[in-house]
Amino acid sequence: MNKRKLIIIAGGVIAMVIAMAVGYFFFSKSDEDIPVNIISKDNKITLKDMQEYFKSNQFMSGDEHPNQYFVQSIANPNTVKFFKYLQMQIKANNLEEHLKAVEKYLQSVMEPAKAAEMFALYKKFCDYEIEMTKNMQKLSHPKNADELIRYLQEIHQYRREIFGAEIADAMWGIEVKGQEYNIRKGSILHNASLYGIEKEKQLSALKDEMWGTGPESVEEPPQTDPEKFSRYQEKQLIYQRDLNELPDTDRREKIKEFRKEYFSSEQITRLEQVDQEMENNKKMNRIITHRKRTL
Repeated sequence: MNKRKLIIIAGGVIAMVIAMAVGYFFFSKSDEDIPVNIISKDNKITLKDMQEYFKSNQFMSGDEHPNQYFVQSIANPNTVKFFKYLQMQIKANNLEEHLKAVEKYLQSVMEPAKAAEMFALYKKFCDYEIEMTKNMQKLSHPKNADELIRYLQEIHQYRREIFGAEIADAMWGIEVKGQEYNIRKGSILHNASLYGIEKEKQLSALKDEMWGTGPESVEEPPQTDPEKFSRYQEKQLIYQRDLNELPDTDRREKIKEFRKEYFSSEQITRLEQVDQEMENNKKMNRIITHRKRTL
């Protein structure tokens, strides 16, 4: 396997870890304390920074000029996205040819000193991804939120050793902090032993601890339908134990209250139609199962 293909594979393996961490996790909280704040609180990353970073993985179109992303420094939250863009866009038969093409491209779009600095960092990044693939095979697969955060911590510590703490934190800081936040948030959301009010308190404390209490840490109301539906699902998770302990009629009313927070009357009607269809299917399945048993 040539090294260019290995780079793409490495990026895919690392991306899987990122995808795992960005989502909400169905892990129970272990008895051990979860390591916290992989990225120092002194690093002024805001909740809005994190939300904007994860909003889209797409970086650059064919018409954009990369210099606009690196006015202050070549090492920033856009750097990894730019490097992945280069890996996907600049095709070559092997790593050596790929690197030559990347160097030529950078020299064509950046002034010489910046192009040389960026190319040196890119080569180190490619070597890092290849080695990272080998190192990840040695790490045990995480089984709960605590282990997943330690997994994330080990990966980022390796980056700091390769690139230096300042550059590693500049390139991956937002990503890592967002991953840690979502893992810890997920461990609260999926804690079946907690009632909604307890989860709300813990989630608020977590947000204040990791993002502070300033205006940049205020969560904006969901705007798009997918955002609204995601927030609605989160609300149900928060109050899952409460809902499970309610009689059917009261549970349906509580769910209707949640829906009114996020959806229009038409959307609520459609959701209720889906509820009814699902209930009808359950009844039909019960009838079919009963008939099979009596035959």
